[in-house]
Amino acid sequence: MIFSPFSKTSSVEDSIEPPNRSKRKECWDSRDRYFDCLKKYHHNQIISSSSSSRIESSSSSSSINRYYFVPGEEDERTCGDQRKSYHLNCAKSWVDHFNKRIVNDQRSIATQLALSNNSKV
Repeated sequence: MIFSPFSKTSSVEDSIEPPNRSKRKECWDSRDRYFDCLKKYHHNQIISSSSSSRIESSSSSSSINRYYFVPGEEDERTCGDQRKSYHLNCAKSWVDHFNKRIVNDQRSIATQLALSNNSKV
């Protein structure tokens, strides 16, 4: 018997296929729905906290908080259906990547905002 590195040797390899275009689209759509839900929830939290206190701070930290949420840190009831769909339709490595990417994007926006606020002072 000749060993070939390209021959299939196990049924596990047969069952794992890379996602096709439609599966990727399902993943991206469910990711977008989940992140949109989190953005709306975060925005509503900012509005409710600012309306309850009625004290507007001009500090850059309050501006930074307006743009910052971390997927997975919300409670179970918040965006639960969207989160389930996201985790069901996307590979774990993709979920990790997308979560890190949105956090980094938000940090970048917050940093740019803080720098622009500091330059105006």
